[in-house]
Amino acid sequence: MRYQELIYIQNAHSGARNRDLLNVNMSSDICIFNAPQFTISGASKIDCSGVTGTSYVISTATTIPLTFNFTANTDTFTANTATFKYEIYKYNKNNLAFLLPPVYKSDNLSYPSFSATNTTLQNIPVSALTLDGEYLIKGYYDFPSCTTFLNKLGKTIDTSINKIGQQYNLYNKDLDFYFIAMKVADKPVIINNSDNTLTPGQLTQQVIIPQSGQTEFVIGAPYFNDFIVTLNGLTLAPNLDYTFTGNVITLSGETYEDDIVTVIYTNSVVGKFSHDIINVTTTITSGSTNNQGSNNPYFNTTTGKYEIYTTVTPLNPNTIIVMINGVTLANNVDYYQSTTNPKRIILNGDVMIGDIITIVYFPFMSVVNDLITNNPTVSWEINTPPQTTAGTFSLQVSTGTSFNTFYSTGNTQYIVGTTLYSDSFIASGDVGTKLYYRVKNTKNYETICGDIITSIEYSDTIPITIATNSINSY
Repeated sequence: MRYQELIYIQNAHSGARNRDLLNVNMSSDICIFNAPQFTISGASKIDCSGVTGTSYVISTATTIPLTFNFTANTDTFTANTATFKYEIYKYNKNNLAFLLPPVYKSDNLSYPSFSATNTTLQNIPVSALTLDGEYLIKGYYDFPSCTTFLNKLGKTIDTSINKIGQQYNLYNKDLDFYFIAMKVADKPVIINNSDNTLTPGQLTQQVIIPQSGQTEFVIGAPYFNDFIVTLNGLTLAPNLDYTFTGNVITLSGETYEDDIVTVIYTNSVVGKFSHDIINVTTTITSGSTNNQGSNNPYFNTTTGKYEIYTTVTPLNPNTIIVMINGVTLANNVDYYQSTTNPKRIILNGDVMIGDIITIVYFPFMSVVNDLITNNPTVSWEINTPPQTTAGTFSLQVSTGTSFNTFYSTGNTQYIVGTTLYSDSFIASGDVGTKLYYRVKNTKNYETICGDIITSIEYSDTIPITIATNSINSY
């Protein structure tokens, strides 16, 4: 019995050759397999002298597209009826190496399935990668044995038995490819806390029968939050139909003796009213779902529905009141809250130029609208707990919505595994001073080469107004 060599030649992109010598029985011939060469569109090499590699910041995508381009030795596929496969390995920062087992394995790909272009598009499922991370791609081949005896036994040569590399445990710079994938920074969601909430109370309604020509009305309560003013059952719009100073409401027009003015307000522990006024003065923008941008109202061409949006997230869909031109609409009949965007209100009717839309609701957070403490605490949460401390939250307070300058700002470091955070700021000023705040999430990922990939996301912008001079007490 004698043994001969089976030679598997893997052609490196530099032109070098790596040989794996395997003994096979009962053969008098030497079998040579010239491995096809390929590049990958959507991946690159690890090169710490320049850009680290191809990176993906994943928001809603469920796959990462990689195109394998076979550039040489493709005739080996047909000559040897070979199949191609690949495996993806994740980098372990503690071990400074790509480790077994692979996080993803492809099926065997036969050449006829991509021979027309010598390319094959592979969509890697994001769910298999366990983001965030850096990922190595190694290609392998499976081809029949060269001997009659082994062929009769159905034996094949699988090159994936050789999982070696010169760098990072598995990486071969001539043969392998690499990419980076991280989840986009989560949007901070402002949540409720108790430091700006009034003491428990009840919903209060004050009914006033005016004298003819009367325009000013005094609210008979020691303290109140946002309120609703109605005239003969029609809801009036703040700053359009009336103004408010101290505890005096001033209507923009005169009343008559048979009119009825009603003021509804609360100092309940459940929170304070928020109200948004939408004055429709121009043609309503239309487009597909989730493309409204800053347009409010918006006509959704996908669903054929008009949509309006609240400034901040409502606490409960059952507490939302919508009024068009003073007429109160029926909740869950004339309108309903979106299940995918809680700030979206979907209308069952039309909206026209000249309409005035009022939305009244309890906001999801307590630090909104009237500010009654000089040191409010803002709390927020994210969906995905950080894997590292390489990120910060910034509580930004400004006097305008553009945040060109900051009234106050503070940073909070990521805590591994923690999704709930908070920070506070010092407020001062006279009654009526308006401020705005938001939370900035800056997520960083440091690559093998020490480069930093950054993703930034902002919370909603929340308006607040100083409601009492007592916050300036000393």
